Amino acid sequence: MPMNSHRYNPSEAGMMLGDGALLASLFIGIAYVMFGDLQVTDPRYYDHYITLFWWAMMLWLSISMLLKTHHLPLGVEIRSVVTKFGRMALILGAALAAIVVSVKGEYYSRAFLLIWLGSYLLIGTFYRSLWVKTMRSRFRQGKHVRFIALVGEGSQWPGLVEQLSLHPEYGYRIACQVKSFQDISQQVDEYWVSPLLATAGLAIADEQSKRLRVVPDLGFLGAHRTRIIPVGDYPIVELRPEPLTDGLSAFAKRLVDLLLASLSLLLIASGLFPLIAIAIKLDSKGSVFFKQQRHGQKGQNFMIWKFRTMRQSADTSPQGVSAQQRVTGIGHWLRVSHLDELPQLWNVLLGHMSLVGPRPHMSSDHHMYQDAIASYGIRHWVKPGMTGLAQARGLKGEVDKSGMTERIRADIYYVENWSMLLDLKVLVATVFRLKTWV
Repeated sequence: MPMNSHRYNPSEAGMMLGDGALLASLFIGIAYVMFGDLQVTDPRYYDHYITLFWWAMMLWLSISMLLKTHHLPLGVEIRSVVTKFGRMALILGAALAAIVVSVKGEYYSRAFLLIWLGSYLLIGTFYRSLWVKTMRSRFRQGKHVRFIALVGEGSQWPGLVEQLSLHPEYGYRIACQVKSFQDISQQVDEYWVSPLLATAGLAIADEQSKRLRVVPDLGFLGAHRTRIIPVGDYPIVELRPEPLTDGLSAFAKRLVDLLLASLSLLLIASGLFPLIAIAIKLDSKGSVFFKQQRHGQKGQNFMIWKFRTMRQSADTSPQGVSAQQRVTGIGHWLRVSHLDELPQLWNVLLGHMSLVGPRPHMSSDHHMYQDAIASYGIRHWVKPGMTGLAQARGLKGEVDKSGMTERIRADIYYVENWSMLLDLKVLVATVFRLKTWV
């Protein structure tokens, strides 16, 4: 687990300047390519675009500072940096869209806004990833690292020493490991102490103008991700902190769900729905859609929608007739192509589901899974998805204990490690069936 330090990193200022320069240069360059010299051809449009430019720069600066987008703690993961940047770009895009619509939308080109912000998101993601990789490479080479002293006793030290040894890119080097401050003979930048030495260590660190960090002894719980939550004057250690408890992350995911689900319904489903409906009606008697109660977020039940793939009388068919025999001709094709899942776009718009998340199980099967797998309930911390990490990896349909456990393990990994980048990878892997990509 990467170590987080809130020490100011000098490269943060460089990244922020580069980020602002990228946003500004893309605006100017794309505007010139699309419209030419507006100051000459149409001064009215020129004035409006200049206003939009300054609005964009002010919003970018405000959102970046609010979200601390350019904060690069030592040991930062690329995924974390990209997620923060993607969240900032989405909020910036939504804010600018609201401004354009509420002011004088006819003066602004939607194509320009999409190309500009889309280019900023793509190039900015690459630029930040490269920046972090360069920074981590310098740490591996021993440049700009922090030398630390581990002070005190506890079971936390062996694992921590191993982590820091395996990951020099975190930017820390262990100068010494001792039982008390009196045993320190080397020059160090920071003291990392066991909780029992925190009070004495604080006085010593303050006197010597050094950083002090307390490393709690969590035993076997230390293998889990943790997060410190301040409650008044008391720091509380939270185990299994999932990223989507952050309001801005949840908002960004919901915004993407609404945009992509709406576009999919307009561009894809609107043409396919009538054709599929006609094919279902011609193939067998019964309704076009099938709905079923599923277990959702926080254990709440909801009705999931699908295209009907089985004969209407399937529930009353003789017991000897297998479920596979009840599948209609068009139903088999819909299942193989997964087009029977398209109506779930409505579930996404209604907020019951997300595009990506653990697949919802039937409510009647909930207790079976819960009794079989101890950590099953964690997957219900987030909204169920039309596709998920388990499905993208090809883990679906297993009914044996090991298969179920592997699927649930993938779901829990998704819950604990969610990011916009992971969602994108799952969607691409699902569409193009790239099992090894996630």
